[in-house]
Amino acid sequence: MAGPASTAAGASTRDTAETGGPVVQTAQGAVRGVTSGNIRTFQGIPYAAPPVRWQPPTAPASWTGVRAANKPGNECVQSAVFWRPGSPASWNEDCLYLNVWTPKKISSNLPVLVWFHGGGWVNGAGTDVMPSRLTEAGNVVVTINYRLGAEGYLSVPGLDAESADGKSSGQYGDLDKIQALKWVRDNIGAFGGNAEKVTIAGQSAGAGSVCWLMASPPAAGLFDRAVVESIGNCGVLSHEDAQKNGAAFTTAIGCTVAATMVSCLRAKTPAEIIDAQAKSGVPWRPVVGGSAQPIATTQAFATGAFNHVPVIMGSNRHETRAFVYEGNDLMRQPLTAAAYEAQIRAKYGAKADTVLAEYPVSAYDSASLASAAVSTDTDFSCPSIGVLDSLSMWVPTYAYEFRDETTPLRPYMVIPPSFPTGSMHSGEVPYVWQSTIATPLTTTQLKLARLMVSYWSQFAKFGTPNGEGNLPNWPRYTVPDRLRITFLEGGRTEVINGNQFSADHHCAFWASMS
Repeated sequence: MAGPASTAAGASTRDTAETGGPVVQTAQGAVRGVTSGNIRTFQGIPYAAPPVRWQPPTAPASWTGVRAANKPGNECVQSAVFWRPGSPASWNEDCLYLNVWTPKKISSNLPVLVWFHGGGWVNGAGTDVMPSRLTEAGNVVVTINYRLGAEGYLSVPGLDAESADGKSSGQYGDLDKIQALKWVRDNIGAFGGNAEKVTIAGQSAGAGSVCWLMASPPAAGLFDRAVVESIGNCGVLSHEDAQKNGAAFTTAIGCTVAATMVSCLRAKTPAEIIDAQAKSGVPWRPVVGGSAQPIATTQAFATGAFNHVPVIMGSNRHETRAFVYEGNDLMRQPLTAAAYEAQIRAKYGAKADTVLAEYPVSAYDSASLASAAVSTDTDFSCPSIGVLDSLSMWVPTYAYEFRDETTPLRPYMVIPPSFPTGSMHSGEVPYVWQSTIATPLTTTQLKLARLMVSYWSQFAKFGTPNGEGNLPNWPRYTVPDRLRITFLEGGRTEVINGNQFSADHHCAFWASMS
């Protein structure tokens, strides 16, 4: 990593009766956190100034005295959503805050993991996880908020014109992450972390953010390993598609006159932005264009034009069972066989009969399971192969599939599922990162959690999950073997090859359909 680890603040902490909590001196000023058990937390630290809407982030201001860091900062602008129970909508644009977790007994040069939350680029916050197991394993963990939805990813010609290179709108949420990593570089030494051992990690949208950062030239030197959990092919929006989405959004919000579009947009309230997002219905994702992301992530990985760091990448065996449940059982009723067939015909048209022959309802215990098999294979499992093949040509790459079918239901699943949700999307998060929105793990599930935490910790420390101890060997992913470790109930593992993985997910079939 370019640049030395910051030790200007002394990497020392004082925790006395007078202060009432641990105090750390950052480059901007002192912060006082909270000690609970074996963990120290520092929440709500600004890593950037309050953002100007649709402008890149800037460095945070300094302060005098000791700033309280005992509660989270504002969540970024977002609607309320069922999968974050207890989290209301947010209208706060001053939201660029992070949280630092450290062991109580601080030693210097601990590995650092920086977590980017999921939520479809429209929801979530750094406080969606509480990574005490990773911290107790000897890591410093940083979780961040970043701008979401239109505020993070809107691309329109007027905003392009404001960007330094004239073509970089739509990247504000990802530029926030670069700013956060700069803060980590400059400050994490004061918390006992090693700025030369920074692992960026994320799940779902957060994983897509990791992919974007790997392909971003300005992010070079700000991290040393990467963990990508459940994002399929790391896809980003082309600048052209992002501009089409931007046009749909500006129509929905009522800012269609080119000459006044930007001023009109900035005059809107956060509530109006949230409403227009729902009305336009466009996806918000990382955007290609300009100096921060000159080429698509998949092209960057294939050509080697990315930030070369070791990578863990994986997905869950039944990713989209969660989505099938949310769209059917939770909202209306379980998916019927007739509805499944109609769904396939609407999506695949003339090829629908071929798909239905490959995934007949009769081969599954329910139409819901058939539907989830199709979307898991096409959206997550099979697309990951090309990304892993590309990455493995350039950097040490390690692949996994999470297969604990006992994964607990989420708290919002108040309507009992009509089918087993098993190793669904985000199912691995409470095992490694301790999601605050998941049911507590059982003793048996904790065995797998401890195993996965050990692998992630080894990777953060050594750049390989096979650093120390007696963990089962996690083989490196190479072509043509394409070996993956699978994480099974009770802390068991099994290594499978690419042929088995492809057969499990019908990948040869989907390749023939393209």
